[in-house]
Amino acid sequence: MMKRFLSFLFAISCLSGMAQNSNEDNVMPFSYHGHIYLNTIVNDSVHLNTLFDTGAANLFGIDSVALLQSVWQPLKIGKAVAGGASGSTNVKIIVDGTKVRIGNMVQHYDIVPIFKLRDVVDRYVDAIWGIKDVSKYPLEINFEQQYVKQYVTGMPDTEHFLKIPVEYENNRIKLEAEVLLGGKTIRGWFLMDTGSGGSISFTSKAVGEYGIDKIEGRRYHDDISQFGLGDKPMETAVLMMSDHLIIGTDTIRNMEIEYLPEGTGALGDRPYLGIIGNAVWKKFNIIIDVANRTLYLKRFKADEPDGKSFGYGWRNRTDICRGWIVSHMIREGQAVSAGLAIGDTIITVNGRAVNDYTWDEEDALEKAPQHQLDIITATGSRKHIVLESKEYW
Repeated sequence: MMKRFLSFLFAISCLSGMAQNSNEDNVMPFSYHGHIYLNTIVNDSVHLNTLFDTGAANLFGIDSVALLQSVWQPLKIGKAVAGGASGSTNVKIIVDGTKVRIGNMVQHYDIVPIFKLRDVVDRYVDAIWGIKDVSKYPLEINFEQQYVKQYVTGMPDTEHFLKIPVEYENNRIKLEAEVLLGGKTIRGWFLMDTGSGGSISFTSKAVGEYGIDKIEGRRYHDDISQFGLGDKPMETAVLMMSDHLIIGTDTIRNMEIEYLPEGTGALGDRPYLGIIGNAVWKKFNIIIDVANRTLYLKRFKADEPDGKSFGYGWRNRTDICRGWIVSHMIREGQAVSAGLAIGDTIITVNGRAVNDYTWDEEDALEKAPQHQLDIITATGSRKHIVLESKEYW
């Protein structure tokens, strides 16, 4: 069952910023937890854990709680409108002028939006960085060795890579892909989105055009709080198992997909079929050459069965409370039947307080055979729930 990492896809109305780079190639190591996280230093003093999102255009933005918890004290604040995967929302913006260092790359931004990023992901995201300068310099995303590299001085070796044509428009990278779902072929343009931890997410427009909601096959309804940035607090994604996904000449199997019958914002009525997220990209080393409208892919990771699931997910919010907040649930899942609900706060898992878990240990719970949960409900009552992992597909 798809682990629920959510999509961003930003557009900021009427804003721009300037970037400055050194004359050397910029190497940026990352850690991977469904998203790509980069160590970042802002204004030479503020250390942040930054999510790298190819769907976030050319911006750098900070989370509102991370800003409050940091030593950063902006002097000038403005306002703007941000569009995301759940519609649009008003945001504040820092207009002091901001210096951002990631690895040995230094960029300067006139404007830094302030988002509620942790409401969408969790406590580990402090900031978000898009693909500024990708039209000027080739960019490598190496999942195998976990680094992002900006080639300021040349082009990397692309021998043995698949060569995929792409379109680049409005700071977005689009590529053609084919999904076989219930025996029906769906082929067209998709956005490359490292802000999503899923595989394929179809827009509501694609659902209507291809009759995806009428394709035969097993499906589950996944109710989600705050699917992405925007003004829609709840979303329902429908999950299905694809027959395969084809990018170039590479066929990817065992891929769960989702579609949004009532999607809004970036997953509503859009001129693309959907987005492709990190459940796909993590299998490749990637070179983005926008100047030549080419994406290079080199597979290093084999396909794996989807595995067992518990039918629910959470966001770690131990930054503001004592627990993990239940954020999505499969209606047909055992978690619903056991009495778990969106908005419940998990305070212990398998007898251990959640604030004692490391990031890696929290990730590993996805493959545990059992979850024994102590929770506090939205009304303040306490429950003990035991869940066994099960095969959904």
